[in-house]
Amino acid sequence: MDLTYLLSLAAAFLFGVFVGVYRKKIKVHTRRLVGVLLYNTVRLFPRNGRIVVFGSEGGRGYRGNPKYLFLRMRRDPRIRCIWILKDRSVVERLNSEGIEAYYYHSLKGIYYQLRAKVFIHSHSFHDDFDRFFLGGAISVNTWHGVGLKKVWAANKKTFTYKVLHETNPIKKFLGMLLVRTMFGRENYVISTSERVSSYYPETFLVSEENVFSLGQARNDVFFGEFEEEEDQFPEYIKNNRVITYMPTHRYYGKLDREISEVLDLEKIDKFCEEHGYIFLIKRHMYSRGQIPETLKHVKDVSQEDLDPQLLLKYTDVLITDYSSCYTDYLLLDRPVIFYCYDLERYLEQSNEMYFDYFEVTPGPRVKDFNALLEAMTDAVEGRDEYAGERKRVLNIFYAKENQSPVTDKQVDFIYNNVLKLSPAEKSDSEVQDASIRELKREVG
Repeated sequence: MDLTYLLSLAAAFLFGVFVGVYRKKIKVHTRRLVGVLLYNTVRLFPRNGRIVVFGSEGGRGYRGNPKYLFLRMRRDPRIRCIWILKDRSVVERLNSEGIEAYYYHSLKGIYYQLRAKVFIHSHSFHDDFDRFFLGGAISVNTWHGVGLKKVWAANKKTFTYKVLHETNPIKKFLGMLLVRTMFGRENYVISTSERVSSYYPETFLVSEENVFSLGQARNDVFFGEFEEEEDQFPEYIKNNRVITYMPTHRYYGKLDREISEVLDLEKIDKFCEEHGYIFLIKRHMYSRGQIPETLKHVKDVSQEDLDPQLLLKYTDVLITDYSSCYTDYLLLDRPVIFYCYDLERYLEQSNEMYFDYFEVTPGPRVKDFNALLEAMTDAVEGRDEYAGERKRVLNIFYAKENQSPVTDKQVDFIYNNVLKLSPAEKSDSEVQDASIRELKREVG
């Protein structure tokens, strides 16, 4: 064997070892490179300023702030409003109701993501759509809750935060290229108050001028708006006195405890029987688990297709922990109990917060089940010492002008600043007929 042959064998062996050791990293970086190229190539695709795509809940649902903007904006025949989903069953349901909706990887779903000039969403554009098809489109992020948790670029555990604080200039440049492509570039972000607006630029990497305090459209159901959306809401909830337990996740569900370790469901069932309530459990979408089916007054509704805001509307007492649901619930001025049994662990292992937890939680803060049961007793028997605190905290999270219906002013904002159109009205029946005709034409 000559030296050249031996060196070739050695080089091939070393390359094989390198690929074997770094295979996962090579795949990740290759996928990212392809993503950057595709996203920026798509920016050249011609977009239609009269097509708007909507998405929410990671592409899994038809609810949240975008839903209520969609319901208003689809009245206008000048605009084609399309809902994009990652769940085919929801697509079929919406189509049967005369709503134009497409699966995100269907031919039409891809086409309209490529053609839309504007996309309105509640999470990030890679959660609610396929990010690679939205290069060059304008984002309106309504977000999905005014909460305590630091998210996106403000959260030390995220890729974005680490890129922002990278000291190597080359790594930081490449990282930011990925962040803008893979995780979203926001053009407009909707906030709820001056205080909330103050930390949105840090969170969403937008300028202060692109954050607008306009409230949350989904909360308009609290004020009698969109009453037609309540027709399908379960009567057993409407017609009962309700305690709802609505906790958030712990590190995307990885640190969640079993529900039986947190609640004595048998005692809660007995409590509800004695006081004439039902107890509903609505966990975060990242959380899993089951409860016994033998309980008469306790029901897990986590997997039911319930609008969370309507659930809050019909809730008499809310129990939560670090979830943003309570800031919306403050608009109803009803008792809130904070079951913060793992506060220290949560702050250390799951999420930091924008606020001091004890300064913005206007209700009893309990750390064990017995204390929770006592707080529930006080609430159902009308002992409420926190009305003044609820109002104070409400004004932190919601500006006074956002403590009433806001959908119309959000639509006006989108028309004037994004679509460059004057708002127009159209009757619901006209919209329904036009929508069905359009759907039939598209489906063929």
